[in-house]
Amino acid sequence: MSADIQAYLWPTPNGKKIYVTLEELNIPYDVRLVNIGKNEQFDPEFLKISPNNKIPAIVDQNPPKEFGDGPISIFESAAILQYLADYKKGEGAPDLYPKNPRERVKVNEWLYWQIAGLGPMMGQLNHFSPTNIDYAKERYSKETDRLLGVMNKRLGEYNYLAGDKYTIADIASYTWLLNSDKIKAEDTLYPNVKAWFERISERPAVKRAAEKAKL
Repeated sequence: MSADIQAYLWPTPNGKKIYVTLEELNIPYDVRLVNIGKNEQFDPEFLKISPNNKIPAIVDQNPPKEFGDGPISIFESAAILQYLADYKKGEGAPDLYPKNPRERVKVNEWLYWQIAGLGPMMGQLNHFSPTNIDYAKERYSKETDRLLGVMNKRLGEYNYLAGDKYTIADIASYTWLLNSDKIKAEDTLYPNVKAWFERISERPAVKRAAEKAKL
């Protein structure tokens, strides 16, 4: 029997966010791999779900009644994380997206910080690092360092990005740092980020996601 959630994924940082969130929220799901190396993201059937031809995307075959009849599809990782945490939280799962308005604003701030800043800058750094384009490498390396500095300062004041609770904002940034030597090095300039990263890595749901997505 199929799960309500069909998750269209590939093991990129944005795809891995969804694996972690689904595991944390104890939501049954089926994975439909979209091999971006073979341009499967341009398949017409996938474009009906994700018109921006990007993973991740999900289809909820059984959305809450306020969404009306029939399945709902969602693309863009932040929108997916918010939807899952708001509407599909499973039994015994942590509250990853608090209802309290003041707390929710903080989650949104750091979630969008990752979407607009950390992810794009690290993506560009990864893209240009193998090239001979020194200007681009320097630009994106400096901006990544600046953002990690912002993150390090925040995590020196709070246990998690939105405050003292683990939320979808943490998941969003965590998967972008999985392969970051800037964080994992013994002499890292960002010890608070490293400590936060190591705490999250020990979570049972994150370990399950790692097995399924090869994080």
